[in-house]
Amino acid sequence: MNKKIALSLLSALILLPLLGCDQSSNEQQRRDTIDNNASVVDGKKSESNAPTSDANTAQLNTKGEQKHKEQLTAARSWDDIKRTGYIRALKLNFELEEALPRSYSAAAYHQSLLENFALEHQLTIKWVSAGSLNDMLEKLNTFQADIIARHLTVTESRASKIQFTLPVSSSREQLIIASHAPKPNLEQSQSITLLPGSSFIETVKENFPNWQIETFNGGVSSDDIANLLSERKVELTLLDESTVNTLLDYRQDIRVIKTLPAIKKQAWAIHPNAPALLQQLNNFINAHHLSSPTEAKRTADLDNIKKQKRPLRMITRNSPETYFLWRGELMGFDYDLLKEFAKRQGVPLQVIVADSYQQMQDLLNDGSGDVIAAGISRTEKRQKNSQFSIRYNRVNEHLIAHRDAAPITSLNDLNNRTIHVRRSSAFWMTLTSLQKKYSFNLVAADESLSTEMLIDQVDNRQIDLTVADSNLLAIEQTFRDDIVSPLVLKESIPIAYVVRENNPKLLTELNAFIAKEYRQVFYNVTKQKYFSDESQKKKLREERLLLGNQLSPYDDLVKPAAQAFNFDWRLITSQMYQESKFDPTAQSFAGARGLMQVLPKTASEFGFEQLTQPQEGILAGVTYLDWTRDRFDTKLPPQERLYFALAAYNTGFGHVRDAQKLAKQLNLRDDRWFNHVEKAMLLLQQPKYYKNARFGYCRGSEPVNYVRNIHQRYLSYLNLVP
Repeated sequence: MNKKIALSLLSALILLPLLGCDQSSNEQQRRDTIDNNASVVDGKKSESNAPTSDANTAQLNTKGEQKHKEQLTAARSWDDIKRTGYIRALKLNFELEEALPRSYSAAAYHQSLLENFALEHQLTIKWVSAGSLNDMLEKLNTFQADIIARHLTVTESRASKIQFTLPVSSSREQLIIASHAPKPNLEQSQSITLLPGSSFIETVKENFPNWQIETFNGGVSSDDIANLLSERKVELTLLDESTVNTLLDYRQDIRVIKTLPAIKKQAWAIHPNAPALLQQLNNFINAHHLSSPTEAKRTADLDNIKKQKRPLRMITRNSPETYFLWRGELMGFDYDLLKEFAKRQGVPLQVIVADSYQQMQDLLNDGSGDVIAAGISRTEKRQKNSQFSIRYNRVNEHLIAHRDAAPITSLNDLNNRTIHVRRSSAFWMTLTSLQKKYSFNLVAADESLSTEMLIDQVDNRQIDLTVADSNLLAIEQTFRDDIVSPLVLKESIPIAYVVRENNPKLLTELNAFIAKEYRQVFYNVTKQKYFSDESQKKKLREERLLLGNQLSPYDDLVKPAAQAFNFDWRLITSQMYQESKFDPTAQSFAGARGLMQVLPKTASEFGFEQLTQPQEGILAGVTYLDWTRDRFDTKLPPQERLYFALAAYNTGFGHVRDAQKLAKQLNLRDDRWFNHVEKAMLLLQQPKYYKNARFGYCRGSEPVNYVRNIHQRYLSYLNLVP
């Protein structure tokens, strides 16, 4: 039998236990099947690892339902909100994991404003999901939430049902079509497809009364709408300008054919019977001078930015060192530092993504941004044209080689070797200086290749050598076993911020922030979060596979949890080993915790708080895996849906969707993981591809290896415990 066919049949057979159960049962029914007494660890009854009483178990089983099923018969008053310490805000299902903001994002802007409001009043936000705009309004009017904090267009019909705050933003509306579609004659009758329940329906009826209006099925995101346009499944739609601009940041397959002249006011909405809450929100809007989040290019200094409550605009790169999206969380060393700086200055932070240092300089100089924070090395050449802060970091320049390549012990060993770096990088200057004395080949790499991609090429033996700074080397060695740094080419290179010369107050405050925080607790914790080398720690972890018919110390907890959500318990055990090596106290660089390494924010969304308790940590992880599986099309083959769910668990649903879309563009199958979508996932490490992806940069090798390792270990577990 053909080997590939045999492997496919084996894969299908071993997945049969995963596919035999009806997946339509609701979460409460699943939880009710969990064994109340499943708390045996290493053959002994646990007294601390898991709740054992009926009351505790009942509490655990209903946590996920408490969040969204708070039954009230009246709107909560401001006093109720303050007393309970939280405000319930509605969010569309597809916004549970936001796209990577490259410039202004309406959804991110309004979410950050609500977070600032909550912070001022010492409140937490409990997000309530909704499937559509109509669902949002229904949940607000049935008291399931306190506020819709998004760019909701103010209309007379809506104002008769809900209470609007003062305007928070404004936007025009734009007609868009596919880039390759012919422009329609707008004077003639057209068919236009619109979001159900949106204000766009009223706009079209008013401006184009003869047009035929269709609506999208269910809750769709703006990205989904762009996909439908690009595929010519719909021909024409209407969206607000801010949403279109966000799409155009990373898509070239749609275009604007008309911008309607009317400026529409956008506001937040609450129930009409909450006047005190309305007053608090309006006070906040007035105090922060909120009216329009977008603005013309400006070169104002920090004092004017603070006075006018404008955002501090950070210019950076989408990269693993600076700014990226992981499991729905915006992260990055430079992003975290600037976010803290902006917080202390009392202004919001807005991120603008650029592709090169030259583009960063152009954005700074023309007033599109305020500060470059992208791991920029302060060199003599660059200082002639730019205003740098004092250093906030130091790095070394490391030569990168494959572990099995010819050894390099001194600079003399570089003779006749070949080094690839980008001509625009600071490494080029270092190497051209060294080339005066040593006879190595210096090759200008394609400017579209990031340093991490050049390291990947060394790892795969495609090129001989490259150069990287010590921060990126630390990140890469966390994920790669075959790269080494035989030489340090240059030591103690200062990394600094770049500002305009006419912004002395911003420069002074940045320098003061650096001087205060450099190598102090906040700085050290942030730096260690991203650049500590975990590879050695991973190698030293105990391989805690047990003998006999027990795979882990927590089999008796995993089995009922897996059964409740229609998973094979051996698969969950394999995933648990991959996540934590069976260590319930494990914590990742990003703060994911417990046996299944769930982020506290994500766990809280599902009603779990004690992630280091084995039973709760396992149930939180299985619940989250089930949630990721449910987000993929039920028409997918069940085993493929599971692979996609595992990949999404590791890196985030959005990155997997990006990979599916890219696979389709590359004539690969978007409904198969192995050898299809996983290939596209690997390409999302390359600027050429992630620049056009909604969720941006993704270390694609991580989810690819994650799914493969879990799958292979699962096969082994089936042999150990049939």
